[in-house]
Amino acid sequence: MIQKFAALSELLSRQLGLSKILSTDQLTADNGIFELVDKQLILHLLLEGKPEILKFDLAQGEVALRASKVSKSNETVAKAIGCKPHYRPIVLDATAGMGRDSLIMAMLGCTVIMQERNFAIYHLLNNALLRLKNSADFKSEIVERISLKQHNSIENLQAEQDIDVIYLDPMFPERKKSALVKKEMRLFKQVAGEDLDADKLLLNSLASDAKRVVVKRPKGAPPLAERKPSHEILAKKFRYDVYLT
Repeated sequence: MIQKFAALSELLSRQLGLSKILSTDQLTADNGIFELVDKQLILHLLLEGKPEILKFDLAQGEVALRASKVSKSNETVAKAIGCKPHYRPIVLDATAGMGRDSLIMAMLGCTVIMQERNFAIYHLLNNALLRLKNSADFKSEIVERISLKQHNSIENLQAEQDIDVIYLDPMFPERKKSALVKKEMRLFKQVAGEDLDADKLLLNSLASDAKRVVVKRPKGAPPLAERKPSHEILAKKFRYDVYLT
């Protein structure tokens, strides 16, 4: 897991105002470098010895196209979190990551509170949200349904009030064929590390006041903490384990 971020304190102290922080020649296997390019925050990393960049974008690309076509009928997550014709739950996305599932849930009409504990991922995601708010393609009321906090969800589940659903998307287990994993996800995992405490997060979630806990899992993977869900909802490449508390 990447633990060092060169000149990060300088970057933040100047409110992300620098166009160039350090030369990428200073990249090492355990050190990333932030840069702000046209208001987009990017993180320079080494992947298998080659320089790469990690950046999040919610206003453009595949996620924006998917968001533009969202409906309760074409999004499996709507059924998983319990959307009804006249009911949209308040969702705590306890493993926010790139924020894509949160955006879809907000497009469905849910109020979504995102929590992300990883410092670098939090700042990349926060920057993506700021740019989303200035995008002409998304209505302001949709963006206003989303909030982001830098929290470790294991320690802060009880801090949120009136949560209907806790949504968990822990890091998927390593695939046997690494070539199947997209470069973006390999970079993300390099920064985030393994979710070794995902079982504890589920157990804490089940002990909370939320009415429902939803866990996104690969098909064929065992349930977290060996806890059998109330039911499963299958999607094309993964499944949702749904726990009715």
